[in-house]
Amino acid sequence: MEVTINDVRYAVHNALDAAFPDIPISGEEIKQELNPPRFFVRLLEPAHTQELGRRFRRNHPFVIRYFAPDRANEDMYSMAERLMAATKWIMVGGRQCPGHGMRFQIVDEVLHFFVTYSVLVWEHQADDPKMQTLKQEGRSR
Repeated sequence: MEVTINDVRYAVHNALDAAFPDIPISGEEIKQELNPPRFFVRLLEPAHTQELGRRFRRNHPFVIRYFAPDRANEDMYSMAERLMAATKWIMVGGRQCPGHGMRFQIVDEVLHFFVTYSVLVWEHQADDPKMQTLKQEGRSR
């Protein structure tokens, strides 16, 4: 099964929705008027590097921004711990994928939680025409 970038994005959304069913989750766009609490999930800069032959590693770094209702640091630190547990594993293509490189910071009363997911993908093998016939000549002694 092929794993796409959107598959990983949807898996992150699903993990957050399962752990925090009462908190709305938005995609890439932040609107001017928002009603906290709310998550904004954004894929940062994915990387696609060749490892061996047709095997590639895709890194999907995400930032999950959390807007707390009272904007208190205590609530944000608590949410950061809960996010570490909620994003530790996601299901992508029927397989569990671990989150790594987790870190967070609070900037302008908003929690910024960072996590990266690495997925191995294989390039499709080209359908090169195979040899049809072989004519062999020679004598036996």
